Amino acid sequence: MPQARDAAIREELRRAGLPGQGPLARLLALLRAAPDTHLGLGEVIRMAAGTGLAASPQDLVRQLETLVACGLLGRLPSTASEPVFDTVPEPHSHLVYEATAQTIDLDVSPETLLAILRQVLAERPGDVEILIRFRRGSAPP
Repeated sequence: MPQARDAAIREELRRAGLPGQGPLARLLALLRAAPDTHLGLGEVIRMAAGTGLAASPQDLVRQLETLVACGLLGRLPSTASEPVFDTVPEPHSHLVYEATAQTIDLDVSPETLLAILRQVLAERPGDVEILIRFRRGSAPP
């Protein structure tokens, strides 16, 4: 199965106009294999060091930003002091719990998302902040 994953990663990189081998491929494979889809910069640095991926923190930041710019990673708005990256680059919604620093993917229909928002706003009106982000390249409404 790792060979199929590696081939898919090489193809993603090639479609994005990036080399299908080398540091970016190794980093993207490492991130896609992570058990969590939302990773802070510090966590990425620890994962890279733990797997022997030879890159300085500055190199990792540049590589992560390249993957974000090419649409292969997402970057989450966050209250954290470091950037948070999303290994699922397709548009989707999130629930963010500040108390636990937990981010949960919401891959739901627009109707379900509205139902969740209505319920949460009804149950905890003073505890909810809603952020709507228009992704780069989308025209203003």
